[in-house]
Amino acid sequence: MLLITNNEKFLNDDIVKSKKIEIRYLEKDYRGVLEFARDLIHENYELLTHPLYGSVKPNETIFRTLVLSKGQTLDYNSLVLIEEALVTLDKFQKNKKTPQWIESVREDFSVIDYDIMKKTINRILD
Repeated sequence: MLLITNNEKFLNDDIVKSKKIEIRYLEKDYRGVLEFARDLIHENYELLTHPLYGSVKPNETIFRTLVLSKGQTLDYNSLVLIEEALVTLDKFQKNKKTPQWIESVREDFSVIDYDIMKKTINRILD
């Protein structure tokens, strides 16, 4: 299992380490994480989490974490999901760009992303 994220909270996470989940921390924005996942999907990775999870709009948060697994062939469902997520992001960004949040708001979004994905990882592995 591979976790890709731009959220530093996962770098020292005990569950990720104890479950031996490979982590790739990206110094990229929300779009960069989605594009990185899309590139992996073209290399036969499959999405295990939806790219637009949670109730935070893609033009509000700067954090995105995705879980993928290596497959044997191109997973078309994953490809469609990630491409649709990129289109949705563009649509929201066109309406209103992501604000330059103050640090306390950035921290809140980081915690939301971390909490949702940590619970999701536990459900995937149980």
